Amino acid sequence: MVRHPKGKDNDKKPGPNDNTAKDMPPEEPRAMETDESRIKSGLDKVFWLRVGLGILAGSISAIIGSTMSHAHERAYTGLGIVIVLFIISYGIAKALRVPLPLSDKRKLVMTGIGSYFLMFLVSWILVYTIINPHISSITTVH
Repeated sequence: MVRHPKGKDNDKKPGPNDNTAKDMPPEEPRAMETDESRIKSGLDKVFWLRVGLGILAGSISAIIGSTMSHAHERAYTGLGIVIVLFIISYGIAKALRVPLPLSDKRKLVMTGIGSYFLMFLVSWILVYTIINPHISSITTVH
């Protein structure tokens, strides 16, 4: 009969009076933190995706709008571009497969929406002003 070797000191589980037991987190919350960090990481990706696409939508709207003569045409074109790129961002966000519970599915739509529209407006105004500097210059008649 073969006798099994005794367990090593690092193989034994720490007891409640052991000092190392206080430093180690419980096993179950670690799995929850992993899920929470995966959700947070996925939502961070969605946020930055929307910021980037907002800048892209504003730039495209300014470039296309600079060729149009009427302001309402520029506005409708810009609105169309911002809506189309937001729908595309939602499709990309779904493809990222962020592990959200069913009760939080609205977060996939709402994450970064304010930053998306803000970056759209800022980049649209900035790029349009850079492309058309003659429009923004004020001349006074004496």
